[in-house]
Amino acid sequence: MARLLLTMAVALALVLAVPLEPLAHESPVDHVDRSIRIWISGETIHLSYQLQLSERAAMMQLTKMDSDADGVISERERDAYFSSFADALSKQLHLQIENRNLELKRDGKVQLQPQFRQVFTFTASCGTLAKGKHPGRLNDEYSRSYPGVYRWDGPKVDVGTGPRVIVTDAPKAADAAGHAGTLQLKFEIAVP
Repeated sequence: MARLLLTMAVALALVLAVPLEPLAHESPVDHVDRSIRIWISGETIHLSYQLQLSERAAMMQLTKMDSDADGVISERERDAYFSSFADALSKQLHLQIENRNLELKRDGKVQLQPQFRQVFTFTASCGTLAKGKHPGRLNDEYSRSYPGVYRWDGPKVDVGTGPRVIVTDAPKAADAAGHAGTLQLKFEIAVP
């Protein structure tokens, strides 16, 4: 009888030791590939942030978009969803130049592309940058919940002789204590 009670106590302890919810990020099925591009135009810094979702993640978005649950997503519902999503995303992207925090604001509507790609553009005022090199950093808090491949996409706009953004350190997790952390991209802005 004592042996049976001991076995039951050990089994109960094992059941109680297992958490009811996972403590890390979403399912690996929902990993998100992303690419970013940063460029300067005048006193404005631009950030293009492209997400490539899995089919499952895109379907989950569609379910959230259908706010009136009529089975049809109207243009109004789609625009409202992506506006809200972009605003929330902008609060999870922390951009710094020379240890100065810049507040990103969405710039226009999302661009929807094939293969579940979504391109969001954000801008912030960076003021006039003096000649020389200016260190910058982007911390991506969204990547904590939705990890995946992170690509730097060089400038696609002609910057002429203006400032150039150069990656100085490959994107990496800043605080990955055994799981996905906040991705951090270090760069510098070279002003001729």
